[in-house]
Amino acid sequence: MPLMLRYVARSDVGLIREGNEDSGYAGPHLLAVADGMGGHAAGEVASQAAIEELIEVEDMPGHGDPREALSSAIQAANNRIRQLIADDPSREGMGTTVTALLWTGTALCMGHIGDSRAYLLRDGGIVQLSHDHTFVQSLVDEGRITLEEAGVHPARSLILKALQGQGPVEPDLELVEIMPGDRLLVCSDGLSGVVSDDTLAETLASVDQLDGAADELIRLALSGGAPDNVTLILADVIETDAPPSVDDTAESFLVGAAAGDHPPQRERPHRRRPAAALRVLLGGEEKPSDPEDLEALRYAPRPPRRYRWVRPVVLLIVVVLAAWGGLTLANDWVRSQYYVGQNSGEVAIFQGVSQEVGFISLSRLHEIPGDLPVSALPTIYQDQVEATITAENVEDAEEIVETLRRQACRAAGADEDEDEADPEPTSPPTGTPGSTRTPDATGTSSPTGQPRRGQPAGTSSPTANAPTSDSQDTDSDDEGWVSADDGLDCTEVR
Repeated sequence: MPLMLRYVARSDVGLIREGNEDSGYAGPHLLAVADGMGGHAAGEVASQAAIEELIEVEDMPGHGDPREALSSAIQAANNRIRQLIADDPSREGMGTTVTALLWTGTALCMGHIGDSRAYLLRDGGIVQLSHDHTFVQSLVDEGRITLEEAGVHPARSLILKALQGQGPVEPDLELVEIMPGDRLLVCSDGLSGVVSDDTLAETLASVDQLDGAADELIRLALSGGAPDNVTLILADVIETDAPPSVDDTAESFLVGAAAGDHPPQRERPHRRRPAAALRVLLGGEEKPSDPEDLEALRYAPRPPRRYRWVRPVVLLIVVVLAAWGGLTLANDWVRSQYYVGQNSGEVAIFQGVSQEVGFISLSRLHEIPGDLPVSALPTIYQDQVEATITAENVEDAEEIVETLRRQACRAAGADEDEDEADPEPTSPPTGTPGSTRTPDATGTSSPTGQPRRGQPAGTSSPTANAPTSDSQDTDSDDEGWVSADDGLDCTEVR
């Protein structure tokens, strides 16, 4: 069986605003809400102009692509607002949101820009069809805050997209599958910003009659403080044998600014203005300094209702943890570095890097590996040690030290060889004091410096001019030896 929409419309100025800048329309093929902004009577002009342009699509139900029809109507509304601003520059900055559902008889299409919303209730569960074009919604989409946090965020009403007469617009366009028994709700944020989705679902599911459900939603918004205008369109999807056509007899409703509904704030003894709502809107003041500036408050950042200390404390904790983590990583890296340098004239191994930050040294003495004076090294290696030699790790540093020790020992061995090549005058002949003897081939002794038996005259034995020592002398390239010069220990060097 064919489907049709049964619908009602409601709009209320709320408890804070002096005038109604919302506009709404409900007809057999179009359900639309526009929430005006700009103050000084400009917001209501913008929302009314948008609704008037949208109504034009009802002249062509069932013809063409409903998405294209809605897109063209929303662009026409944006062009209309541009012209209104050009006609009266004092309206600069005015604009409006638009959320509309176009029913062609066979398909339902949603066109949306701003933060007014469209919902679908089916089998007691509610689904938000529209996606808010707001700053906090972008934070939710990025995973930076939760939906619960978005509800109390100080910038929760900051709109990122709206019709303001500035260049082409790109509304969200989406086909919506509907079934008999579905209930549709299109509303301004004066309702969705005060009444939770769970409460909306419970109310829409529990109240059968459209009029009763619409009135109850308005009551809930007013009970919650109603800091903004409240406008809603409610429709049921039903089956029918003869769906109505669009003609002069078709029933339709205009509400809010589009209907010329600008009554002064009336007394509501049973709807008293909550002082808490006023304080939230006005940053703690009991009264606005200028009632006409109330609209600007909606688009300005607001302080959170409670726990104002949580944000700076959390931010401080995050900064401290980040700094601590950075310092820990830097400290671990510094501790993994080693270099070879000098400490009190000795070759030493240091842990860290050879730098200072202010009065803080980034290194510490790790080890002085034995007696290896810097002065015992060849000049080129002394310069390198003075400038420090970077090592990959502690094992690499120890290997560098051993290399330096070998260079020092070779240098010390070369010096001794030079001393042997130019010896002191030989000892007196045999029998004179200070002479020594070396064993000859027959086991007898001969004075040092005298030729052995069987040795040609004029030659000396291999040990004739060697220095005497308590320990056995060996070649530095073969066995270890000790040099007393500069305290250098070469006993372990090969």
